[in-house]
Amino acid sequence: MKTSLAAVLCLGAAAVISAPDASANLIYNGSFEIGAPASTTPWTRLAPGSTALQGWTVGGVGTNTVRGVDWHNGAFNPGPAQSGSWMVDLNIDGTGGQGAGQGTISQAFATVAGTYYSLSFWLAGPRSSEAGGTLNPRTVIVGLAGSTTQTQTFTAPDAVSTSLVWYQRNFDFIADSASTTLTFSPLAGTGANGYWGAFIDNVSVNTAVVPLPAPILLLGSGLLGLCCFGRARRRA
Repeated sequence: MKTSLAAVLCLGAAAVISAPDASANLIYNGSFEIGAPASTTPWTRLAPGSTALQGWTVGGVGTNTVRGVDWHNGAFNPGPAQSGSWMVDLNIDGTGGQGAGQGTISQAFATVAGTYYSLSFWLAGPRSSEAGGTLNPRTVIVGLAGSTTQTQTFTAPDAVSTSLVWYQRNFDFIADSASTTLTFSPLAGTGANGYWGAFIDNVSVNTAVVPLPAPILLLGSGLLGLCCFGRARRRA
């Protein structure tokens, strides 16, 4: 069976100018809806090592590493959540009676070295009148650890706690190992009570659709043009 030059050019053009679809979310429980929070209160303190928030590892930093994170129901104050009902508060407790400490959450997910990925998450900061409770803007440190660690700092302005304003933040990266660990960490609080930290919700990691360089797009367009020209000549 003979294959015409026009058909070959058409196939080449399609291969050049098409881009793969983004993959499914690689993060499990990215909106923090799956797990076993305490049902009697609007929020639950998750100490480092807690397994209540499925898919995530809770950690602690600072002089009081038992602080962990708070798992909030957005139907109460602060709220609402960005996606679903639940969200995570990265504690920024200061130097009061409980001791300085902040909470972290992390999750490992499978990656392919050399592949582009895109992290997306939503960030909010509930305003508080408590001493040391409001750091404006609210800040979160994002770490992506494979063979090496990439970090980036993101901020969002605070808002009235009963009407949270959410800001989408993105972090594109190239994986360098078969597994990458995502970690969210806050900056330390400075007040006696600390109160609310950065709130995180709706976390996702997808294989990135990498934009093709302009010369490649021009090549694809040229091949497609030759394909159309060849077909037009055959009809004439």
